[in-house]
Amino acid sequence: MGTNTEVSASRTSDLPGKFPYSSFSADLDLAPPRTLAEVVAMTPVDMANASRLVRAAYNELLQVAASIEDSSYRRLMTECIAAPKVTFLEKYPSEADRQKLFAEMVKLGFFNNQDSPEHVWPAGHMKPQSYLTAPSSHNDFYNAHPGGLAITVAYNIRMAEAYTNNYRQMFGVPINRDLPSAALCVHEYPKVWLYQWKPDGSWLEEPRTIYDDTWHAHCIYVTAELMHRRYDARIVMAMAAAHQLSALEASMDGHRVVCKWHGLDRVAHFIKAAAIMAQVDPVDYGLLERKGREMVLAPQPAEQWVTHLADMNWPYTMGAAHLLTYPLLQEFAQSEYGLKNEDLSGRPFNQLKNYVWSQLGQIALYEILVREGSEAARRTVKRLVVK
Repeated sequence: MGTNTEVSASRTSDLPGKFPYSSFSADLDLAPPRTLAEVVAMTPVDMANASRLVRAAYNELLQVAASIEDSSYRRLMTECIAAPKVTFLEKYPSEADRQKLFAEMVKLGFFNNQDSPEHVWPAGHMKPQSYLTAPSSHNDFYNAHPGGLAITVAYNIRMAEAYTNNYRQMFGVPINRDLPSAALCVHEYPKVWLYQWKPDGSWLEEPRTIYDDTWHAHCIYVTAELMHRRYDARIVMAMAAAHQLSALEASMDGHRVVCKWHGLDRVAHFIKAAAIMAQVDPVDYGLLERKGREMVLAPQPAEQWVTHLADMNWPYTMGAAHLLTYPLLQEFAQSEYGLKNEDLSGRPFNQLKNYVWSQLGQIALYEILVREGSEAARRTVKRLVVK
């Protein structure tokens, strides 16, 4: 009988070990390198225009908008991409008007009383940036760089079109393609107003709204916006249903899985919050139904589920790509470019991060890291930015 060491060695030799995934970083055709000083001096417009990834996503959105058959959706989507404006706040022109609305939203639990009208509705709603320069989310979430919003939405629309085609072909359901494609773009567009660039290369975050978090402001604002513009109930519903339609709470009762589905209730909350701002009755609008003394959401058809399911690339981009590439770039900033600790919370690092992600994409940098290792990721970053 062999020793424990011999048995262990034998077993180890039979195991396959780590799988050698394909590499691709060396074949990337990247833009000519820029110095860190040049990168720090760039504007969001400079970075977006320098990025083939961002420009391609932006132009793809315009192409999708042009292909929408519904003329009202087509015009709305094109506006949201290229010349956006948020008009529902024009119903509240004075400071007193907005203070009154803010107080009502706080009373109903939709806003936090520690905030202010100026915080939850920042200036510039009628002339914000376009999709070309807007980031997709907060500075520590996902696609957090110039043009990140265009990349997020262009990819989500591709997901929606795949869902639509597969549900149509597999189950014979006559899903309308226009709605998810337009809705995913329109749903995100208040971010071009809310994520305003600051001098240090970061941007404003979304304010706390429903459920007292900073995830959902754009969702209820765009729902209010389309109510204000009197768009049909189908696309207004898509605005409200994009985030929480499948929300659930699962637990165990012995061997039995118990699921409590909160999604319909949460979408109803979004609609109620938006209806206050738009000053409409959500039942008369065709969005909610009366059930006794309550207003509830009816079961939703496939178009709404496709819109919701296709808005779900963020867990990969945020929970994988951002989680690992953000600290990776912080380490590179210090070891390769000589940035100090204080620079990591200011413009030098923000600009480095914004540039690398806008040119390469968080997903690509992440995949280089996990497939090829940190040195390959380092070499790739150094091909983009030199000292």
